[in-house]
Amino acid sequence: MMSLTRILTALLLVSFATALPGSVDERAYNPASTTPKLQRIFTANINLGDFQAPIPIPGGSRMVASVTGGSLKGPRDGITGTIQGGISVIDIINSGQTIVNMVQSFGATPDGTPFLIQENGIGSQADNFARLTLSIGGAQANLANQFLLTEANLSADRRTVSTTGYQLLDR
Repeated sequence: MMSLTRILTALLLVSFATALPGSVDERAYNPASTTPKLQRIFTANINLGDFQAPIPIPGGSRMVASVTGGSLKGPRDGITGTIQGGISVIDIINSGQTIVNMVQSFGATPDGTPFLIQENGIGSQADNFARLTLSIGGAQANLANQFLLTEANLSADRRTVSTTGYQLLDR
């Protein structure tokens, strides 16, 4: 199993190489010199409702379920809150070897600040990494403008997604 740090390094290098051809220092292509630093901002448990009948797509099927609730628990400078609802779309392709996910969840922090979390990722049922977009105001508004990632795990019964959210820090 590849470590989260190695996957993030590879993703960042690909992003730099495609977005800024010829303008990136050669050291940026050396994984030893570009190891990203991550800070955990939350751990979440997302509860899923019943999945609708599978929708055929090229190479597999699409599963759609409502997000029925859940919770976010973060460190002091992270985010804590209650997930109130949302939608989960999971594409299962290559005979179940690859999972592409899209989850949108909404809720509120303990002080009543509303939030929307949008997660788009790829991986397997055991290891799925996603780009996270967070819309929030209040004390956590600074997280809305950060590069956020998650490591998500879908339970075997496909009823719960457990995920950890990370903020990419400056070196």
